[in-house]
Amino acid sequence: MWRRRLFWKLTLTFSLILVFCMASVGGYLVYHQHRTTRRQVEDQLARIAKLVDERFAPLFDFDKAAVADSLAVELGSHSDTRITIIAADGRVLADTEGDPDRMENHKFRPEVQEAIGGRLGSSMRFSATLRQPFLYVALPSEQRPGWIVRVAVPLTQFQRNVRAATNVVLLGTAIATVFAILLAALLTHRITLPLNAMRSSLQRLERGEFGVRLDPGGADELGVLARTLNRAQDQLERTIQNLTGQRNQRDAILASMVEGLVAVDSEERILLMNRSARRLLALETQPVEGRALVEVVRQPDLVRFIRETRGASGPRSGEIGLHDRGTQWLELQGAPLRLGVSDMQGAVVVFNDVTRLKKLEKVRRDFVGNVSHELRTPITSIRGFLETLLHRDALEDSETARRFLGIVLKHTDRLSAIIDDLLYLSRLEHEGQGIVKHPIRVTNVVEACIADFKDAAAARGIDLVFHAETHARVLGDSSLLRRALDNLVDNAIKYSPEGGRVEVRTLDDGPFVLLRVSDQGIGIPEEHLPRISERFYRVDTGRSREMGGTGLGLAIVKHVALVHDGALEIESVLGAGTVVTLRLTAVRSGAPEGTRAAAPGA
Repeated sequence: MWRRRLFWKLTLTFSLILVFCMASVGGYLVYHQHRTTRRQVEDQLARIAKLVDERFAPLFDFDKAAVADSLAVELGSHSDTRITIIAADGRVLADTEGDPDRMENHKFRPEVQEAIGGRLGSSMRFSATLRQPFLYVALPSEQRPGWIVRVAVPLTQFQRNVRAATNVVLLGTAIATVFAILLAALLTHRITLPLNAMRSSLQRLERGEFGVRLDPGGADELGVLARTLNRAQDQLERTIQNLTGQRNQRDAILASMVEGLVAVDSEERILLMNRSARRLLALETQPVEGRALVEVVRQPDLVRFIRETRGASGPRSGEIGLHDRGTQWLELQGAPLRLGVSDMQGAVVVFNDVTRLKKLEKVRRDFVGNVSHELRTPITSIRGFLETLLHRDALEDSETARRFLGIVLKHTDRLSAIIDDLLYLSRLEHEGQGIVKHPIRVTNVVEACIADFKDAAAARGIDLVFHAETHARVLGDSSLLRRALDNLVDNAIKYSPEGGRVEVRTLDDGPFVLLRVSDQGIGIPEEHLPRISERFYRVDTGRSREMGGTGLGLAIVKHVALVHDGALEIESVLGAGTVVTLRLTAVRSGAPEGTRAAAPGA
C-alpha cells in the first residue's frame, strides 16, 4: 500500500536524490581532502628536500659521505622523515633508514624518474626496504646537479590524517542528509496534503456526495487545481442534476405509457423496455436491459417483427397474436433507430394490447349478425304469410286468413318488441347520464314486481316468493330498476320447470344492497356465462324464440346496473338453476335526495 502512495513515492524520490547529492558532495570532499592533505605533505617534504639540498650539499663529497650520511640520519630523526641522497646513476649515497651500500639502485623509482626529468617527483608505494607504505617526494639538487634529494614519510600518519578529515566530512554529510530527508518529508507532506484532500473529495463525489468543496489555499498550482476542481464539481453537479431530471422525466413518461415500448441496438440487445412492455410480455421480475432480445422475449413473431424493423428503411406496422397465455393480440408500430454516425441501426417498437378491441369487434360482428337474423326472421315470416294471402286466394277462406293474420300479428309484435328494446338500450347508453336518481326502497320495487308476475307464475305452477332480508334504500330510478327486475323475474319463470320455485331476495353486503333472483331451471353452460349479457346472445336459439324473448333482456339489466353504478353477477349450474344478482350501492347517511346518474360503463 505504501508503495502506491504519492507521499512515499515523493519522499523516497527526494531522499534518494538528496542521498546521491550528499554522497557525491561527501565523496568529492573526501577526495579533495585527500588531495589537499597529500599536496600539503608533498609541499612540506619538498621544503625539507630544499633545506637538505641547501645546507648539506657541501658535505656531499665522496670523502665526506659518512659525515653526510650521519647528518642525514640526524636530520631525518628530527623531522620524522626518511631522507635519501641519490646519485645521478641511481646509487644511494645516504639514507636515514638503511645502509646505502646494501640498498639497490633507485634510478628507476617513479619519483626519481620525475626528478631526473627536472620536475618535482611524487609517489606513494610500498617500500621493499622498510616493508611499509611511504609517500616519496624527490627533488633535483640545485647544489649538485644530477643528484636527487628524496624525502619520504610513512603513510600511516598521512592515512590517519586523511581518515580523520574523512570522518568529519562523512559525519557532517550524514547529519546533513538526515535533516535533508526530514525536510523533504515535511515538504512532501505539505504537497500531498491538498492532493489527499482532492482525492477524498473526488472519492466522495464518486459515491454521489455533492457539495464537497476544496480550500484553494494559496495562488500556486495546487490552489489553481483546487479552484478548477471546485468549478468542475459545480458543473458536474449541475450536469448530473439535469441528466437525473431528464432520466426521471423519461422514466415517468415511459412508466405511465399504456403502450409497451422496446428499443434494441444493432446487435439486438435490449436498450430499453418500459413497464407496460414487461407486463404484456410477462417479464416484470426479470432484468432485461443489456441482454439479447432472443434470450428474453419468447415470442417469435415479435422478434421477427423487430428484426425486420431494424433492417427496414422506414416505419412499419403489424399485428401479432400471443397464444401462450390465451389469445392476446398486439398492434405493432416500429421504426429504425439510428445509433451514432455509423451504418448500424437498431429498432424501436411500440405495441398496444388490442385484445379488448378484437373482442369488441367480434361482439359487434356477432351483434350485427344476430340483429339481422332476429329482424329477418319475423320480417320473412310476415312477408311469406302476406304473399300467401295475396296470391293464393286465402282471403276468401276467412278461417285461413284469420289464422295467417294472427301469425303476422305475432311476428309484428315480436318485431315491435325487439325494436322497443333496442331503442330502450340506446336511450340507456346515450341518455343514462341525464337520469335523475332518488333514494328508493328496493323492497317496494320488488313487491310491485311480485304482484304483477304472481298470476303468470301460478299459471305454470311455479312458487314465486320474496325474502326481504334488508329494507335499505338505493339511489336510483325506480322505473329502470323495475324494468330490470321484470326481465329477471320473467326469465326465471320462463326457464323454470312447472312446479318449480323462483325466489327474489334483498340482502345487505357492506356498502351494497344485493337484489338476487334465483330459479331451479335448466341453467346456463359455463362457457356461455361471460357473454350471456350481450345483445341477442342466445344459448339455445330455438327455445329462446319459443319463449318469446327478444334476446335483449339481460343486456338491458346490465346497462341498468351500470347506470346505477352497480354490477350484474350471474351464477349458474347446468340443470340445477341460475342465480342473477344486481349489486347496487346503498344510500349513505346524508346522501342528496336527487343526483344525476353516471354514464353507463363509467
